[in-house]
Amino acid sequence: MENGLDLQRILDKTAEDCRALTGDGKPASYIPELATVNPKLFSISAATLDGAVLSSGDTNARFSMQSMSKVISLAFALERFGHDDVFSKVGMEPCSEPFNSIMKLEMTSNHTPLNPFINSGSIVMAGLIAERLGESALEEVLGFASRMTGNKRGLEVNERVYRSESMTADRNRSLAYFMHSIGTLSFDVERSLDLYFRMCSIEVGTGDLAVMGATLANAGKSPATGEQITSLDNSYTVIGIMSVCGLYNESADFAVKVGVPAKSGVSGGIVCAVPGKMGLAVFSPPLDAGGNSVAGVKALSGLSRQMKLRGI
Repeated sequence: MENGLDLQRILDKTAEDCRALTGDGKPASYIPELATVNPKLFSISAATLDGAVLSSGDTNARFSMQSMSKVISLAFALERFGHDDVFSKVGMEPCSEPFNSIMKLEMTSNHTPLNPFINSGSIVMAGLIAERLGESALEEVLGFASRMTGNKRGLEVNERVYRSESMTADRNRSLAYFMHSIGTLSFDVERSLDLYFRMCSIEVGTGDLAVMGATLANAGKSPATGEQITSLDNSYTVIGIMSVCGLYNESADFAVKVGVPAKSGVSGGIVCAVPGKMGLAVFSPPLDAGGNSVAGVKALSGLSRQMKLRGI
């Protein structure tokens, strides 16, 4: 493992080399608020298991978690409701269709989403949390997310992103109402969706995400606070699903090129958990056709090779 000075130099060089490597990527526009973000922003962070957090680039950049919040909702649901309960609602299989597809939901034998990281699966997770916890659901999820990221001030929902997402969510509403019609989503559709949109709109920086990744990499124990956030088994479960489902239908390609468990979001962020070593996070808004940060994937691929992280 590199010492702190070496790791900082690696991050600085990565930020310098990868900031402009966006190709034909563009920020997500189907959520209008995301299209207003400066596409030139680039931030990268690493959190080691001894509690250090190192960052480079536009380190003050804040952005919404989007699908990276699915790591939070899965870990939270596993802790509160248990493995059997959670996986009676969703599967653990990779998906070859886009993250917001309805096709694979229709094709499963028991009408459940293939995994908790596609939109249909995460909406089911939000419904489970909202149904069980009622009015306290969002507060409890935010508290869990703050502890998992080591953010002592507490994470909050970006209300502008939340309103933008909620107003342009025809596809997610169609998924939710379809699932409700066949009994997959048992709770109220709009209350399930509201919690889902709010979780996607939680605002973070790459430092927060790197600590979240490090918490999972440290068998569920926060390197920032020393608190056991998730059980060992639950951290393994989340990391396993990140490995095979974390980058939508490009997960296999990412596993070959980068080789570390990760979860991306259409805000341009990617969070990684390198078991027994560190957490990594990168942010760059322009996305490829699969909905993943172009510069972010390139940065993580370079880091993985340079630091020999692949195959952990």
